[in-house]
Amino acid sequence: MRAGAETWSRDGRVHGPVFPDLTSAERSAGQTYATNLPSMFIVGHVDYVRTVRLVPLGSEQTERTAEWLFSSEALADPTADIDNIVAFGRQVLEEDADICEINQKGLRSMRHKAGMLMPEEYELHRFHNWVRERHTTLSPKF
Repeated sequence: MRAGAETWSRDGRVHGPVFPDLTSAERSAGQTYATNLPSMFIVGHVDYVRTVRLVPLGSEQTERTAEWLFSSEALADPTADIDNIVAFGRQVLEEDADICEINQKGLRSMRHKAGMLMPEEYELHRFHNWVRERHTTLSPKF
């Protein structure tokens, strides 16, 4: 997160009650990720939880579902700016989807050999290796 930000929102500010019992490390991190392979991740922020699920519909199409989960106190608070949080999350998801589409432009190219991952995409690299291992394990041996 950028310096001074407390959570993932357009202005970096918390827009509802902060979850109780968070450690100072959890508060300063601003988010904690959990990956549920092969197609889901959960992000715990200090004031809400977001889930993102990706389901392949074919070799060139993926369904993406994102949900923002807020405490009942945040939903009942008229001063909680939930739209600020959701708008930022949607922006990041759309930017991620756009860059994924750029990476896939070579899919039909005869010259295409392999894409390039950014260092931040370590989870994607780990997922690729997980899929390769499963294919090797489950492939029939002739």
